[in-house]
Amino acid sequence: MTEFRTEKIVMIGSGNVASYLAASFYQAGHNIDVVYSRTGSNAKKLAGKVNARWCSNIGEIESDAGIWIFALTDQATLDIADKLDFRKALLVHTAGSIPMDIFSGHSDDYGVLYPLQTISGGRPPGVSDVPLCIESNRRNGVKRLRSLAGSISSRVYDVTSDKRKLLHLAAVFACNFTNHMYALAEDIARKADLPFELFHSLIRETADKAIDVGPRKSRTGPAVRNDRVVIEKHLDLLSFSPKLSSLYSQLTESIKMGDKSGSGEKNTGKTAGMECFTEKMDRVQAFAFDVDGVFSDGKMLLGADGDVIRSMNIKDGFAIQLAVRKGYPVAVITGGNSEPVRRRFSLLGVTDIYLKSSRKIDDFNHFCEKNKLEPENVLYMGDDLPDYPVMEKAGFSACPKDAVPEIKAVSGYVSDHKGGEGCVRDVVEQIMKVQCKWMDADSFIL
Repeated sequence: MTEFRTEKIVMIGSGNVASYLAASFYQAGHNIDVVYSRTGSNAKKLAGKVNARWCSNIGEIESDAGIWIFALTDQATLDIADKLDFRKALLVHTAGSIPMDIFSGHSDDYGVLYPLQTISGGRPPGVSDVPLCIESNRRNGVKRLRSLAGSISSRVYDVTSDKRKLLHLAAVFACNFTNHMYALAEDIARKADLPFELFHSLIRETADKAIDVGPRKSRTGPAVRNDRVVIEKHLDLLSFSPKLSSLYSQLTESIKMGDKSGSGEKNTGKTAGMECFTEKMDRVQAFAFDVDGVFSDGKMLLGADGDVIRSMNIKDGFAIQLAVRKGYPVAVITGGNSEPVRRRFSLLGVTDIYLKSSRKIDDFNHFCEKNKLEPENVLYMGDDLPDYPVMEKAGFSACPKDAVPEIKAVSGYVSDHKGGEGCVRDVVEQIMKVQCKWMDADSFIL
């Protein structure tokens, strides 16, 4: 342990964090002078453990302690701070998400002592591996907090308020969200009458690997492998809960973003697509599509009467039919002039059919104006250069796997499917799942 000076402390709060810190500092030789809590019985109980006085009225605290530690909720800390004016004390809070200068005006010396740990009742004091993040408005305050923190932990870090905000956010992902995933896993396992204890070794192994080699290098699973067969099976199993299905889809796409998701690099192609996809998919109110190379594979056969014959995917058709039924305006914009194309989409319920489109951006604008849509709320899928102006204007742009490079470069989402092989179904399905419109009574009728 680092050499330290003995401090006289007032502990504001009696919850898990306050109890852990008070007991740890007391065990390390510091003097806990007063324990305050609005609930007198709680203050008395903690005070008894650290040989301190107790108080349940903030205005009645009398102490010449050099450090006052506020281990309260964010709002309670803010409320009580407005009632204090102790110019000679170092006022310190333990929150991760509020700045240290909430004490400005209440004392000349103030700071933060933030334990980066989820602390539950019964955690033994004096455990030296809990990271303690410190900050103070004065150099002497930093020195005192480093000494105080160092008396109970071997891991003391200087962290500014701005950095601590991000650290607290990251901790929510690492702890709170992760624990929620455990709870959801338990719920799903219960559907098969299986106990949560089956996951114990898996959880430990996953955590150990993340610590030993880093979370990115230790990733596994169907999303990392892009195993669409398994992913689709999982989504089918989650049909009982649209919310879980949506969460599964979003997490899968986030994992697919890979190493660049947090690198700060400007992404292109698939990676950029997933980033935009996760941010913008909930805003989509309408769909617009090119035809050749999107609904079809781009190959054309000439019939006996000279008409062009296209092959289209039946699953794409169902997705469009369902989208129309759900109230999404849908447009097809194509340079071709084929009556069979018109008939095909009319049968699916599409009313905005633009054939022989020489400037697709004009027809796209007409579609938006007619349906009172903002371009930012429309998804457009194209595959070749004539689609480029629309791709740039639409709020959400998508393309098939085999689109030309120029279109991929401006696409918000690059499907895993080629044109004519389910790329339309892919993007419509994912949008509707996120918006909880995919699996309901309307989905089971033609």
